[in-house]
Amino acid sequence: MLTQTDAQIYLEGLRGEFQTDGFRSFRTLNFEEYCTTDREAVGALEVLSDETLMPECSYELYSAKNCQIILLPMVGAIEVEERGKEPKFVNSGEAMFLNITPDCIYTITNPYTDEPVNYLQIRINDNPLLSTPMPLSGITTQFDLSKVNVLLPIPGHDGSSAHLFIGKYDGREEGIFTIKNPDQKAFIFIIEGAFEVQNRLLEKRDGLALGNVREIEFEALSDGAVLLIIGGLTL
Repeated sequence: MLTQTDAQIYLEGLRGEFQTDGFRSFRTLNFEEYCTTDREAVGALEVLSDETLMPECSYELYSAKNCQIILLPMVGAIEVEERGKEPKFVNSGEAMFLNITPDCIYTITNPYTDEPVNYLQIRINDNPLLSTPMPLSGITTQFDLSKVNVLLPIPGHDGSSAHLFIGKYDGREEGIFTIKNPDQKAFIFIIEGAFEVQNRLLEKRDGLALGNVREIEFEALSDGAVLLIIGGLTL
């Protein structure tokens, strides 16, 4: 359990794994059948799963409670369909924000015939916020990683308790992320390459939870390194 004065590292090789014929999920935090010590939710961040769909395969997405689900393609694109509605296409360089209730069922599909797709599934406990009227669901926002050495916001809905930032950095480039509220936590996830974050080495698909800090300093250790920061994590 993360306390106010602790930092906790989540190594890529220690994640939970779930796999079927066409779907694979590596779980940084406890989710569904994966449950182990020291992998509880980090503030409002309840799920961070690194998922791969094989060509023309699908995965059904649902939740037993109200939450916000963010889908972030990293390789390729995904098709997202709410039951009874037209599917939406989400490319790399885009993020989709879904506001889920227990009666919502979405299907994620790999539309390619010969290429796997890889995306992040992030779940935020926005249960107190997702009351009537709910924010619009299925909103897709864009970011441009050709703008290097800068943290780019990934806009979500205004009521969300989490704020996402992504950045692509050249080797030895540095950055600072400021946490405005000392009661909030942040989670850093390395998508590509390696970084030193608060004097800790993090490599591809490693994570780091931090609390009781006002500034998070980081330095890219390889060219083309990409990190995701989820800030504003409160309950």
